[in-house]
Amino acid sequence: MTSIKSLADELREKIRLQDTENAVTPKENPPENTKKPSSVKEIDKEISSLFNALDAYELCGSDKMLIRLDTRTTNLLKQLKLAKGIDMNKFIAYSLQIFLEQRPWLSFYIKETLKNTDL
Repeated sequence: MTSIKSLADELREKIRLQDTENAVTPKENPPENTKKPSSVKEIDKEISSLFNALDAYELCGSDKMLIRLDTRTTNLLKQLKLAKGIDMNKFIAYSLQIFLEQRPWLSFYIKETLKNTDL
């Protein structure tokens, strides 16, 4: 057996092959006004840095939690899995870590609230 692939892996491969086949090849003399504005380039850089960070992130926790997501978010995470191969759990854990890192006061607030509350 050379390789065993899941149905999702096969679908991802088909989608990627179709995307490369349908890609528009540049003409020999492209018009001058086809350049992307700098804001789009910045967004592309931000997207690529996000995916690089997600690839580098290691999901090392052992605790499991049941969470509820709306249908729209779930569908988006499924599409992300198909498009980039990024697991939903990894994306959610990474996003939560970044959220808490950007708001260090939240952990302090929770600890202080628990100290002042009679349980």
